[in-house]
Amino acid sequence: MQDAQLLIQEACKIATAYLAGHEDRGEPVLRKVSAEELLERMDLTPPREGHSLDELLDDVRATLHYSVRTAHPGFSNQLFGDFDAAGMLGEWITALLNTSMYTFEVAPVVTLMELALMRHMCELVGWRDEAGEGEGVLTPGGSIANLMAVLAARNRCVPDAKQRGLNADDRLVLFMSAEAHYSTERAASVVGLGQDAVRKVAVDAQGRMQPDALEAAIQQALARGERPFFLCATASTTVAGAFDPLDVLADVAERHGLWFHVDAAAGGGVLLSPQHRALMRGCERADSVVWNPHKMMGVPLACSALLMRDRGRLAATNAMGADYLFHAGDDARYDLGDLSLQCGRRVDSLKLWLSWRALGDEGHARRIEQLFSLAGSLRELLAQRDAFELVREPQGCNTCFRYVPECWRGVPSGRERDIALGQASVELREALRSEGRLLINYAPVDGVPALRHVANNHRVTRADLSFLLDELERHGAALPQPAVAPAGSGAGAPQAPDGRASI
Repeated sequence: MQDAQLLIQEACKIATAYLAGHEDRGEPVLRKVSAEELLERMDLTPPREGHSLDELLDDVRATLHYSVRTAHPGFSNQLFGDFDAAGMLGEWITALLNTSMYTFEVAPVVTLMELALMRHMCELVGWRDEAGEGEGVLTPGGSIANLMAVLAARNRCVPDAKQRGLNADDRLVLFMSAEAHYSTERAASVVGLGQDAVRKVAVDAQGRMQPDALEAAIQQALARGERPFFLCATASTTVAGAFDPLDVLADVAERHGLWFHVDAAAGGGVLLSPQHRALMRGCERADSVVWNPHKMMGVPLACSALLMRDRGRLAATNAMGADYLFHAGDDARYDLGDLSLQCGRRVDSLKLWLSWRALGDEGHARRIEQLFSLAGSLRELLAQRDAFELVREPQGCNTCFRYVPECWRGVPSGRERDIALGQASVELREALRSEGRLLINYAPVDGVPALRHVANNHRVTRADLSFLLDELERHGAALPQPAVAPAGSGAGAPQAPDGRASI
């Protein structure tokens, strides 16, 4: 045990030094190293004989050195980021506890924490505890939470499906926006519906599901003799950050008797913000809601909640009566095992509870409002520079934009221009990644790549955003120009030094 204590003490020193780099703009976000190079530099083969404490600490240092620093102000690549000290403490203590979440008996405190958290999150959705509404469970991620929601909806629509499965006569179909997360489509495959049962509904110019298109898709399904049963709305789409019109979609779901699911994995945090919670208006009418605190709230990965309006629905869907594990007793009513698809389940409640304990609703609200403010600042900066154009009018914390090479400025939008700007987005992202000071992603918007910035770190400043645009412009100026000026540009474009004639 003495060696274990020494190992932990030394590791804490390394971790503390690493944390200081989160505020150091001179520290790289990543060191671009290929998989082959990493395999050469690190011995990753499990050894026959154990290694020394010093060697283990060297392994820790190397792991940190070659990993992406996701809490760095220059990291905007994913929907997660930031650093939550209280949440990290929760992760450390979780590993120290080394328990599982199936029964109160083996996880008493963290079980009660999870119950308290789920009750509070249900209340934020708008479900009333005094009316007997709301229950929830933490899951390994939003994809599993969406799967569990589809499974619950399937079993409500076909009550004996849990026992006998589905057959060809059931003909269930579900609806999601064309820009919804792919996990719902995968869930349809997993629960026995198949991908052919998924109907993708058109979106508007902001990326929101169009209610009229949804109604038309439902009518078409009914005309084919199919059984519409599930509607997945999205509250902050993965790429554009769009919030579907939940209230209007709830009307459609109610009219047709559909299970109304809100995938708010990315955007659920707005429920804490007085300024922005209107984006989720109508979520209280949902049958189920997914909310990932590891995204907008900045809690360490992974932390995802599946919330259900009807109590008892989770157990009805997932319980299997494992009497070797679940025993009668005064505290058995607190057991959470029957609410989950999993048997063994890691403790995710402690980090979330400590984060909420440290910040409260108001502290989290301030952080979330800061993220929206940062997203607004980026859009202001983009508007001030003719080298960039906004791709979508944003609602949330995602901003999709493209760099416009000088030869394409003033040229009307068209296929050739779109292809050129899309290719520029890909090349600029790779240039930044190669240098390692910034990491931003790109994604297709209307079929053409665009840079996607996610405001995911409340410590980012306006100066950080300006630096990002400066770097994009610097690398953009080095992009090869077309040999012939695009029509409408009003200027000739020189041949690129390397001979390439197009972007």
